[in-house]
Amino acid sequence: MGDITKEVAAEARPAGFSGAEYNAVATAAELEGVNLLSTRFDVQPEALSEPKDMKLSHGRKVLSCGFDADRQSVVAIFQYNVQGKLGRKKVLDCTADFAVMYHTPEGATESAAIGFCRNVGRFTAYPYFRTLVAQLTWNAGMVLPPLPTIASTAHIPPKPKEKQIVEG
Repeated sequence: MGDITKEVAAEARPAGFSGAEYNAVATAAELEGVNLLSTRFDVQPEALSEPKDMKLSHGRKVLSCGFDADRQSVVAIFQYNVQGKLGRKKVLDCTADFAVMYHTPEGATESAAIGFCRNVGRFTAYPYFRTLVAQLTWNAGMVLPPLPTIASTAHIPPKPKEKQIVEG
């Protein structure tokens, strides 16, 4: 796995790819695995006695993504987190990193493979994070509501602005 991941800034996006290139990957890619790489779980005693008053916040980001055409593989590392606060005090913090690996079709372009993995992989790993949080909080003696689902962001280019006709 280390050979095929390369650091990519979380804000960086792969170079453009056509819909046909993306669809060629999306219709033929096969999930190879989802692996927990690291986790951190911190809970303060106040969270155990007042979990229903806790305000929860959630987040996720792509830490890295890489493509290896020779191995026909694409791998991304996703980080998810949940925090709980009572007032201004952070009383719950859980962060986990997951690697998601896909076998890509022969001839897949790097940009389409990375675009696919970044887009689909985050949905693939998230249920594992939700389960991890449920297990860890249960082990701590906390009862929290299930974490919410995550939504997709549209990949639709913005419409060009219409020219306004000014009558004078």
